[in-house]
Amino acid sequence: MARRRELPSRREVSEKVDTSKEKMHEKEIELDITTLDVETVRETLESLDFEGTSEGSEEVEGAIENAENITVDEFDREDEELERIQDENEVYEGEMNERSDSSESDLEKIRDASGRIETKEAVNKLAEAKESSSRDIEFLKEQIDRANGARKESEEKQVPRHRRVHAGGK
Repeated sequence: MARRRELPSRREVSEKVDTSKEKMHEKEIELDITTLDVETVRETLESLDFEGTSEGSEEVEGAIENAENITVDEFDREDEELERIQDENEVYEGEMNERSDSSESDLEKIRDASGRIETKEAVNKLAEAKESSSRDIEFLKEQIDRANGARKESEEKQVPRHRRVHAGGK
């Protein structure tokens, strides 16, 4: 009999997909806030009249530009963290695909064996095995779709946000 390695439960797989989706969403909220902060700092700088003294104007402009730089740097850190989460999610999608492919291979082996067995009880038990394997494949495909959809949605939202921050700078 083949040895089974430590495998995750369906609950663990589902929780990992949920957790990854949640982390991406939380990071997106943080990025939205930081994006708005960058835009607010830029709008503030653009709206100023600078009609005081030259020193005062330079100091104010320098301080606001520093605020912009710090906020853009914070955006970049958060953006990199989101990309790391998305990459981890994509790796997990690949692992689930491998598990699904393996389960499909196992299902084919069970089907092949079913066709060669005559004993009714054994045929019945193999039918149960086929059903279990089919449910597992279906579950894994659903989780792959969920993980993939969450990652792609996150990536799609990331692009315009990134443009707003980096295209609007000096």
